[in-house]
Amino acid sequence: MQEAERMKGELQGLMVLMASLSHGLEQVLGRGASTITFRSGRTVGLRTAVADKSTDPLKALDILQKELASKGIEWPFEVWKPASAKDYIEERDGKKVIKLVFRNCMVRCALFRYSHEQKQSLCLMNHGLLCGFFQKITGKKADLEVIHAGENACLKELIWSE
Repeated sequence: MQEAERMKGELQGLMVLMASLSHGLEQVLGRGASTITFRSGRTVGLRTAVADKSTDPLKALDILQKELASKGIEWPFEVWKPASAKDYIEERDGKKVIKLVFRNCMVRCALFRYSHEQKQSLCLMNHGLLCGFFQKITGKKADLEVIHAGENACLKELIWSE
Protein backbone atom coordinates (compact mmCIF):
# COMPACT_ATOMS: atom_id res chain seq x y z
CA MET A 1 0.00 0.00 0.00
CA GLN A 2 2.87 2.38 0.72
CA GLU A 3 4.16 1.89 -2.83
CA ALA A 4 0.76 2.89 -4.26
CA GLU A 5 0.70 6.01 -2.08
CA ARG A 6 4.24 6.91 -3.15
CA MET A 7 3.32 6.52 -6.83
CA LYS A 8 0.16 8.57 -6.35
CA GLY A 9 2.21 11.34 -4.73
CA GLU A 10 4.68 11.29 -7.62
CA LEU A 11 1.85 11.48 -10.14
CA GLN A 12 0.26 14.41 -8.30
CA GLY A 13 3.61 16.19 -8.28
CA LEU A 14 4.03 15.56 -12.00
CA MET A 15 0.53 16.85 -12.72
CA VAL A 16 1.20 20.05 -10.75
CA LEU A 17 4.39 20.46 -12.81
CA MET A 18 2.31 20.00 -15.99
CA ALA A 19 -0.14 22.66 -14.75
CA SER A 20 2.80 24.99 -14.12
CA LEU A 21 4.26 24.34 -17.57
CA SER A 22 0.93 24.86 -19.32
CA HIS A 23 0.44 28.11 -17.41
CA GLY A 24 3.87 29.27 -18.58
CA LEU A 25 3.09 28.22 -22.15
CA GLU A 26 -0.14 30.25 -22.02
CA GLN A 27 1.74 33.32 -20.80
CA VAL A 28 4.36 33.05 -23.55
CA LEU A 29 2.14 32.04 -26.49
CA GLY A 30 -1.18 33.54 -25.45
CA ARG A 31 -4.19 32.15 -27.29
CA GLY A 32 -1.97 29.97 -29.50
CA ALA A 33 -1.12 27.69 -26.55
CA SER A 34 -4.57 26.07 -26.64
CA THR A 35 -4.28 25.24 -30.33
CA ILE A 36 -0.82 23.74 -29.88
CA THR A 37 -1.80 21.56 -26.93
CA PHE A 38 -5.07 20.41 -28.53
CA ARG A 39 -3.26 19.42 -31.73
CA SER A 40 -0.51 17.63 -29.82
CA GLY A 41 -3.11 15.64 -27.86
CA ARG A 42 -5.01 14.78 -31.05
CA THR A 43 -1.78 13.68 -32.74
CA VAL A 44 -0.97 11.31 -29.87
CA GLY A 45 -4.47 9.82 -30.09
CA LEU A 46 -4.24 9.40 -33.86
CA ARG A 47 -0.79 7.78 -33.72
CA THR A 48 -1.68 5.30 -30.98
CA ALA A 49 -2.66 1.80 -32.07
CA VAL A 50 -6.16 0.75 -31.02
CA ALA A 51 -7.35 -2.82 -30.52
CA ASP A 52 -10.83 -2.32 -31.97
CA LYS A 53 -12.78 0.08 -34.19
CA SER A 54 -16.45 0.95 -34.58
CA THR A 55 -18.56 3.46 -36.48
CA ASP A 56 -21.18 3.35 -33.70
CA PRO A 57 -20.32 6.37 -31.51
CA LEU A 58 -21.55 4.85 -28.24
CA LYS A 59 -19.58 1.65 -28.83
CA ALA A 60 -16.60 3.78 -29.90
CA LEU A 61 -16.71 5.60 -26.55
CA ASP A 62 -16.64 2.25 -24.73
CA ILE A 63 -13.64 1.21 -26.82
CA LEU A 64 -12.02 4.59 -26.11
CA GLN A 65 -12.43 4.11 -22.34
CA LYS A 66 -10.76 0.69 -22.59
CA GLU A 67 -7.94 2.07 -24.73
CA LEU A 68 -7.23 4.86 -22.25
CA ALA A 69 -7.25 2.36 -19.36
CA SER A 70 -4.92 -0.02 -21.24
CA LYS A 71 -2.44 2.86 -21.64
CA GLY A 72 -2.62 3.66 -17.91
CA ILE A 73 -4.68 6.81 -18.43
CA GLU A 74 -7.35 7.17 -15.77
CA TRP A 75 -9.82 9.68 -17.19
CA PRO A 76 -13.27 8.17 -16.66
CA PHE A 77 -16.31 9.71 -18.25
CA GLU A 78 -19.91 8.75 -18.82
CA VAL A 79 -22.41 9.50 -21.55
CA TRP A 80 -25.18 11.77 -20.24
CA LYS A 81 -28.49 13.15 -21.42
CA PRO A 82 -31.12 15.35 -19.81
CA ALA A 83 -34.24 13.51 -18.62
CA SER A 84 -36.22 15.25 -21.37
CA ALA A 85 -33.98 13.93 -24.16
CA LYS A 86 -35.01 10.79 -26.04
CA ASP A 87 -31.54 9.69 -27.07
CA TYR A 88 -27.91 10.23 -26.07
CA ILE A 89 -27.04 11.43 -29.57
CA GLU A 90 -28.61 14.66 -30.76
CA GLU A 91 -28.36 16.33 -34.12
CA ARG A 92 -27.54 20.02 -34.24
CA ASP A 93 -26.67 22.12 -37.30
CA GLY A 94 -25.94 19.00 -39.37
CA LYS A 95 -23.59 17.58 -36.74
CA LYS A 96 -23.91 14.84 -34.13
CA VAL A 97 -23.49 15.66 -30.44
CA ILE A 98 -23.04 13.50 -27.34
CA LYS A 99 -22.81 14.99 -23.86
CA LEU A 100 -20.11 13.53 -21.60
CA VAL A 101 -19.66 13.97 -17.85
CA PHE A 102 -16.14 13.82 -16.42
CA ARG A 103 -16.34 13.42 -12.64
CA ASN A 104 -12.84 12.28 -11.70
CA CYS A 105 -10.26 14.19 -13.71
CA MET A 106 -6.60 14.30 -12.75
CA VAL A 107 -6.12 17.45 -14.86
CA ARG A 108 -8.88 19.30 -13.00
CA CYS A 109 -7.38 18.19 -9.68
CA ALA A 110 -3.91 19.35 -10.71
CA LEU A 111 -5.23 22.72 -11.88
CA PHE A 112 -7.03 23.26 -8.57
CA ARG A 113 -3.92 22.29 -6.65
CA TYR A 114 -1.84 24.71 -8.74
CA SER A 115 -4.62 27.36 -8.51
CA HIS A 116 -5.00 27.71 -12.27
CA GLU A 117 -8.11 28.04 -14.40
CA GLN A 118 -9.78 25.16 -16.18
CA LYS A 119 -10.62 25.24 -19.91
CA GLN A 120 -7.05 26.26 -20.75
CA SER A 121 -4.20 24.49 -22.53
CA LEU A 122 -3.78 21.49 -20.20
CA CYS A 123 -7.50 20.67 -20.47
CA LEU A 124 -7.29 21.09 -24.23
CA MET A 125 -4.40 18.64 -24.46
CA ASN A 126 -6.68 16.00 -22.91
CA HIS A 127 -9.53 17.08 -25.20
CA GLY A 128 -7.27 16.59 -28.20
CA LEU A 129 -6.24 13.16 -26.94
CA LEU A 130 -9.87 12.07 -26.59
CA CYS A 131 -10.74 13.46 -30.04
CA GLY A 132 -7.72 11.76 -31.62
CA PHE A 133 -8.70 8.41 -30.14
CA PHE A 134 -12.33 8.92 -31.22
CA GLN A 135 -11.18 9.67 -34.78
CA LYS A 136 -8.84 6.68 -34.79
CA ILE A 137 -11.68 4.38 -33.64
CA THR A 138 -14.52 5.80 -35.77
CA GLY A 139 -12.80 7.49 -38.69
CA LYS A 140 -14.73 10.68 -37.83
CA LYS A 141 -12.97 13.88 -36.85
CA ALA A 142 -14.41 15.28 -33.62
CA ASP A 143 -14.16 18.24 -31.29
CA LEU A 144 -14.79 18.38 -27.55
CA GLU A 145 -16.34 21.54 -26.13
CA VAL A 146 -16.76 22.43 -22.47
CA ILE A 147 -20.31 23.25 -21.43
CA HIS A 148 -19.53 23.45 -17.71
CA ALA A 149 -16.23 23.19 -15.83
CA GLY A 150 -16.75 22.78 -12.11
CA GLU A 151 -15.11 21.60 -8.94
CA ASN A 152 -16.83 18.22 -8.90
CA ALA A 153 -17.40 17.49 -12.59
CA CYS A 154 -17.20 18.85 -16.09
CA LEU A 155 -19.90 18.56 -18.74
CA LYS A 156 -18.62 18.47 -22.29
CA GLU A 157 -20.01 17.89 -25.77
CA LEU A 158 -18.33 15.60 -28.26
CA ILE A 159 -19.25 16.94 -31.72
CA TRP A 160 -18.61 15.29 -35.09
CA SER A 161 -19.95 15.14 -38.65
CA GLU A 162 -21.04 11.96 -40.39
